[in-house]
Amino acid sequence: MKPLTTVRFFNRQDYYTVHGQDATFAAKDFYKTNHSIKIIGSDDDTLESLIFNKANFEAYIKQLLLVNHYRVEIFVNKGGKWALDYKGSPGNLSQFEDLLFGNVEQIEANIVIALKLSPDFRNNKIIGLGAVDTVENKFQLSEFTDDEYFSHTESIVIKISPKECILMGDSSNPDVEQLKKVVERCGVLVTMKKKSDFGTDTLIQDLNKLIMFEEGQQPNAHTLPQLQLEIASSAVAAVIKYLELSSDSDNLNQYSVDNLGYDKFVHLDSAGVQALNLFSNSGTMSKNDSILGIFNKCRSPHGQRLLTQWIRQPLRDLNKINERLDIVETLVTDTDIRQQLHDQHLRTIPDLQALMRKIQRKKANLQDCYRIYQAIQKLPDLVQTLSSSDDKTLNSVITTPLKELVNDMNKYQAMIEETIDLKLVERGEFLIQSGFDDELQEMRNQMDDYEAKMKSNLTKTSGALGISVKLDSNSQYGFFFKVLLKDAKTVSNNKSYEVLDTTKGGGMRFRSSKLTELNTDYQSIHKNYLEHQKSIVVEVIQTASSYSATILNLSRTLAQLDVLTSFSMLAASSLRPYVRPNLHPQGTGLLDLKQVRHPCVEVQDSVSYIPNDAYFKQGKCTFNVITGPNMGGKSTYIRSVAVAVFMAHMGSFVPCDAAEISVVDAILARVGANDSQIKGLSTFMVEMIETVSILKRATSESLVIIDELGRGTSTYEGCGIACAIAERLAAETKAFTLFATHFHELTKLHETIPTITNKHVSAVTTDDSLTLLYQVQPGSCDKSFGIHVAAMAKFPKNVIQDAAKKLALLESFQNNQILEDNQKEIKEADKEKFLNECKRCAQECTSSDDELFNRIKKLRSEFL
Repeated sequence: MKPLTTVRFFNRQDYYTVHGQDATFAAKDFYKTNHSIKIIGSDDDTLESLIFNKANFEAYIKQLLLVNHYRVEIFVNKGGKWALDYKGSPGNLSQFEDLLFGNVEQIEANIVIALKLSPDFRNNKIIGLGAVDTVENKFQLSEFTDDEYFSHTESIVIKISPKECILMGDSSNPDVEQLKKVVERCGVLVTMKKKSDFGTDTLIQDLNKLIMFEEGQQPNAHTLPQLQLEIASSAVAAVIKYLELSSDSDNLNQYSVDNLGYDKFVHLDSAGVQALNLFSNSGTMSKNDSILGIFNKCRSPHGQRLLTQWIRQPLRDLNKINERLDIVETLVTDTDIRQQLHDQHLRTIPDLQALMRKIQRKKANLQDCYRIYQAIQKLPDLVQTLSSSDDKTLNSVITTPLKELVNDMNKYQAMIEETIDLKLVERGEFLIQSGFDDELQEMRNQMDDYEAKMKSNLTKTSGALGISVKLDSNSQYGFFFKVLLKDAKTVSNNKSYEVLDTTKGGGMRFRSSKLTELNTDYQSIHKNYLEHQKSIVVEVIQTASSYSATILNLSRTLAQLDVLTSFSMLAASSLRPYVRPNLHPQGTGLLDLKQVRHPCVEVQDSVSYIPNDAYFKQGKCTFNVITGPNMGGKSTYIRSVAVAVFMAHMGSFVPCDAAEISVVDAILARVGANDSQIKGLSTFMVEMIETVSILKRATSESLVIIDELGRGTSTYEGCGIACAIAERLAAETKAFTLFATHFHELTKLHETIPTITNKHVSAVTTDDSLTLLYQVQPGSCDKSFGIHVAAMAKFPKNVIQDAAKKLALLESFQNNQILEDNQKEIKEADKEKFLNECKRCAQECTSSDDELFNRIKKLRSEFL
């Protein structure tokens, strides 16, 4: 059975059904039980069926598209035959936007990419990438040569984080299958399409419709330099067709085109994202288990979206990094500005991008226009707070652009004040001012007259009942009287009044016959008022859409300020100081971290974190072999170094006492021991794939962390592989590398490669205990303390004792007790032959260590 990635629903008017494999999957996925499944049919012709009412259908659609990242298809019965009515996918939500985001005041980033593989005459793998961002309204193109493992493609997919990827279907091409696996490894849904979907016959025509050209410029996509990338252009064409962009009038003249240069950012692959814990694992509850979790102190939805983007795209441009660091330093230093931004200003700004998207798609109302107006009204105070700082970078990057954008919105503010009745806004009504139109004014006068009569009736009613009565209104009843619950009996005992309802929190709502009459007349005029103002509302929304560029720039600037404020909040609120890293140009070859900590681990409950130093210098020390006991802190230490370097490239302060960091081109990682059973990959195979990616990608300007390489195979093979990789990285690649291992043989490498340094995490042991100190010290560790850890795990004593004996026996082999007997030596010429025979014995003997010992002892006597 093929993996299920599309769920098909059948619209039965009042409810929906799913069938067969879809029903079985949906029952477990949504209802968490199979009890809801019904079997329809008889004998051998049966089918599983599952019913969804409308509420559950809408809830499950959201889960499938936004959480599971599955496709959805809805079928309807037309003339006795079921036909596809509409469909959606994680990257194509247009037909489900009202359902998914209709009542949500924010949107999610939504990018769809297409990849086209086109080998050149040398059989190099040329990748054309086309990306469409339907939130930012932009096309991005990139074209590059990739290696056999598609490591560049993986990195760029990580940076873009698309919801869906379009690939040209070619089952006979193993490279396409490999490319599909790489994209899926990044958690992206892959949709296979025909070759014809990548055709560019209509591309120019589509782009002329979709692109926003400068005012007065004739649409001519032929002149776009990005279209010189022919393979990438084919990929963009495939996405445009898949999303049917040109057939939606709301998309016309809305898009921009740009090149996507992956080399502007630090290279990260999926293994690196997992190793650094950049994002939370599904199902975890703690916000402190990921970099996103501890950084996310953003106060606005657009800030949270930008933070996620920045985490996926750490910078390599030293000037841009320092620009961010300058602003963060200003906000860390100036507590007053930082607190005002975080506690007052930023939290009141709505998702301007989401509101503008509704306006552009003609799904907005006057309330949406008013919310933009309301946000702009608050911005002068925010600008004034920022202006109290004399930092030049903050002023040029944030404050001055905000001032200019607010000034650009002056006419918008005037339009809202002239058109919307701001007095009615206070009671939740968003209507056009009556004075805007003579007919509206006449109806407004009539409604005011009825309101005055209702207030007069309120006075009479209050006097007649002898209690406090209030006049109120809502969309359900219109106008009504309201009394507290303690006075409800007085009303219910008087037959002159009609009781509408009684609630514990809201009291009793009721009406007199006169109020009922007045309310009916009022609602009739109010209905006509709303109908008459519709055409004016359309004009207001159309005018608001002309401010889209200004509002989107405003949203981006505020998002940037929100993220940088979040960075400063993290640095300033830490119990231990975060410091500004001193970054050096790429190629400088220096990494010096004093007392570095892991930002996620140090904030865990009941953790007393022990910080450590890390030092690398090209030509002096580029490779650390780190040994020591399990649970001793090796993994945490190497990750803390990588995370600190990563944070610095984001433009954040780092959890150190001091930090000198050269800009790196990549952060590469091989940690953990996870298999991928669904994809048919063993733990060791995953380990080898990730490691070969490091060997292919790493340069002398990269940072590499490797944890326990070679554990997935036999001890001898694992040690051999680990040694070979360590030598390659240390002697040839010369990347800054932290290599945590239990293979103590690696500690001998420093004797032949001077840039290798041994370090170890220390521990204190007694016969029955192990005390871990979590301190990284110079030198190697002579044992791994595995038996001590087993004792801590409450292994039976006889098992511990037996393990100790076996350990002593095996260590006797390693200490040359097999090779040396009463000072006798094997002849030099026979050594290699003897070692090969020992290796053969080790492979053949699987029954016991005693058998291996006896065979090697006999073999040794033959050579002596």
